[in-house]
Amino acid sequence: MQKTKIRQDTRQSGYALYTVLFFITVSTVLIYFWKYGKSMVWDCDGVYQHFNSFVYYGKYLRGILKNLWENHTLSVPMWDMSIGYGADILTTLNYYAIGDPLAILSVFAVPENAEYLYAFVVVLRLYLAGFCFLLYCRYHKNENVPSILGALTYCFSGFALFAFSRHPAFINPMVYFPLILVGIDKIFHREKPWLFIWMTAISTISNFYFFYMICVLMFLYAVVRYVKLFGKIRFKELLGWLLKFIGYFAVGIGIAAVTFLPSAMYVLGTGRMEAGNSVPVLYPLSYYGRLAGDFFCVDYTSPGSRYYTVLGLVPLLLVAVLVMLVKIKEYIDLKAGFFMLTLFLLFPFFGHVLNGFSYVSNRWIWGYDMLLSYILVKVYPQIFQLGKKQKRAVLLLGILYSAVILLLPGHGTVHSRIAAGMLIALCAMIALCASAKNKSWMTVFFYVMTIGGVGINAWFLYSPQQTNYIGTFRAAGKPYKMLTTSSECYSVKELQDTSGFYRYDSYGIVAHENTAMQNRMYGTDFYFSVSNGNVNQFFDELGVCIRVEQMYDNLDGRTILDRLASVKYFVVKKGNEVFLPYSYEKKAGGNGKYVVYGSEDILPFGYTYAYAISTEKFADLTPAQRQQALLQGVVAEKSSLPEAEPVFCDQQPQITVTAGEGVQIEENTFTVSRKGAEITIDFAGTENSETYLMIEHVVYEGSADDFALLITMGGTEKKIPVYTPRHSFYSGKDDFMCNMGYSKEPQTQMTLKFSQTGTYTMDDLYVVCQPVENISGQTEALREDVLREVSFSDNRITGTITLDKEKMLVLSMAYSEGWTAYVDGKEQELQCVNMMYTGLALEPGEHTVELVYQTPYLRMGMLISLFSICVFFGLQLLDRRIKTV
Repeated sequence: MQKTKIRQDTRQSGYALYTVLFFITVSTVLIYFWKYGKSMVWDCDGVYQHFNSFVYYGKYLRGILKNLWENHTLSVPMWDMSIGYGADILTTLNYYAIGDPLAILSVFAVPENAEYLYAFVVVLRLYLAGFCFLLYCRYHKNENVPSILGALTYCFSGFALFAFSRHPAFINPMVYFPLILVGIDKIFHREKPWLFIWMTAISTISNFYFFYMICVLMFLYAVVRYVKLFGKIRFKELLGWLLKFIGYFAVGIGIAAVTFLPSAMYVLGTGRMEAGNSVPVLYPLSYYGRLAGDFFCVDYTSPGSRYYTVLGLVPLLLVAVLVMLVKIKEYIDLKAGFFMLTLFLLFPFFGHVLNGFSYVSNRWIWGYDMLLSYILVKVYPQIFQLGKKQKRAVLLLGILYSAVILLLPGHGTVHSRIAAGMLIALCAMIALCASAKNKSWMTVFFYVMTIGGVGINAWFLYSPQQTNYIGTFRAAGKPYKMLTTSSECYSVKELQDTSGFYRYDSYGIVAHENTAMQNRMYGTDFYFSVSNGNVNQFFDELGVCIRVEQMYDNLDGRTILDRLASVKYFVVKKGNEVFLPYSYEKKAGGNGKYVVYGSEDILPFGYTYAYAISTEKFADLTPAQRQQALLQGVVAEKSSLPEAEPVFCDQQPQITVTAGEGVQIEENTFTVSRKGAEITIDFAGTENSETYLMIEHVVYEGSADDFALLITMGGTEKKIPVYTPRHSFYSGKDDFMCNMGYSKEPQTQMTLKFSQTGTYTMDDLYVVCQPVENISGQTEALREDVLREVSFSDNRITGTITLDKEKMLVLSMAYSEGWTAYVDGKEQELQCVNMMYTGLALEPGEHTVELVYQTPYLRMGMLISLFSICVFFGLQLLDRRIKTV
């Protein structure tokens, strides 16, 4: 009993010491945010995705609780029209907030001050990552000091320092993974499987993307542990263990099915899974040079171009690896793991596999960090028992490694020299002083060197005099304003237009994606990792210039597309009225930065078609003809409407292409020898038209992973960003129809500038002039019979309509299988029409239309979850009965 009490006291003191050292260490990072007046909200993804989702989720939870308290009804909204063109809440935000246990704290956040609670949760994730690592070490009965050192090196690894405030969700697997491994070990030791089951469930619910990586790594861990524990493979016994793990794993997955099944099925329906990303045999040579130095000195710039291989470990971890290597006959399992995961970092194929067979990315690097930190934990006691030859070997290897790294290109920085000096100092201290009698003061020395190593990494990462990562974070007090009062969306909200459903569009400004969801408005922009594949198909078929399928800012200022989307207001930056589409002539409002123009010639939320166009006929049209056709007939897989005979008025004037300095032209191939070189395109345009430049199947051969095509016509300048198959964001986009704007006067000249040197080949390059004379009449025909008395509520849309003949009702929201339509109380089929919108065929007469929404696969997921929870309690009951027998 006394020994047990001593062990408990030791454990408690270990947790307390870890907590104290954590806060000392984290202060070396947080001081930069305080000193430079920065929030912990990173620009771009941080503001518009992670922080936005955090605030939204808090409002969402409070709304559910308020309704439950005041109206005594449980109503869970599943669809939000203010996310893109309408989106499922669960499947869109599961990657960021919904399912993450810590994100529940957002319910306490006052939106205006939410950045402070957001920062607390961000830091809490780091703390929990180290704490869970400590629990893993405790389970394996490791000593206090090395366990704490390992916890600190794990939760303050380069990956964690880089990602914890940039992409907070990236830290979640660092919290879950150590506990899952404990669960695996418990099963191997014939202990209860409850921890493994529930941590599998929690990690699945939290984020399907990182759960996939967890699955791969925990499988490898289980294989290594099996060999370690049982010595050799006995296939009959191995099969038994495999079935046992699969069973427990299935129960955990089943418990999580309520969120996992809808999210997984939604992801499988997006185009991101189908992008033909390039997977080279080897990384560029520069990657290997950087990787060698990243063990203690990481280049934090451009993580995307470096495949997210962000290490930046403290020098003590490299010392631990060296000690492990000189102990030739020991630590076989750790060496197997080390060499295997290091091999994964050397070949792009493994980055491709561990990133879900998508683009090459080593975002699983947190697993490598845990392995290295645990190597430190295991070899630490051996540091004080090394023989003289082994000490000299460690010192020699440390000196050689430092010398090699400092000689590599790009590693002669102050940071590299400091880290190399720390490594040599550590090796020297071990060689000269490591012994049992010096263990106490050397422990202090190792703590200081660990905290100091993190501090040096933080200085190199955040300091304005170094990498200046701190400069990419938003000023304190700004993030919520960027989502609300500082956004172009708010300038529309200030109009207080309550006339009915409408959207706003914009161009020529720095887009603030996803701000509509905070302002309860309806826009045309979207930026989340998982998007509706129908919207992407719409953009692809019409050649709309978007860089990736999960990020779109506007409808390219195209009048027809704005009509179809029910766009009433168009926002431009003051002085950029050149971007206004046709008919947006009346100034409606604005502020000092943005100006809002309105148009009355728009389509409402629900409008109707009397004619249809088959998908086969539509596919044979050019992008310019397709958008014209969309105003004359509905594109539908199933329709009994008369076939439309579209009338096209677009013109393709003859063009003359003149090469500028640094460009050589040979048929459809442009060889560019100077960045920024351009060609001039002369043509005889058409008055009262939108003018487009059409680029078909552009292929780039050169050294860059991405490039931009900059098009200028008069006062209009637009940029088309394009990714090659080598780029991680590549999604197969190579056809673009760029709208250079509406003009009453005929245009005569464009310039096309190339951002990168190399060879550009295009199947075709031509100009399209799209007169607008027919648009108003065609719009009026669609507006003849519309959905009236439209009402939006949680998961429900209602309205009435009167028709004198059969028509297709089209709702200007993105199609989802989750909607069920009832016409006069009878269920009727909905379908995806016009590539992305929601269509409902109606017979003549007066109709009441009701649409009810439920997240696809949610009901099935709930049933699986309930069944799996019953199985879990059944296993518990069975375990208790076996004990009593």
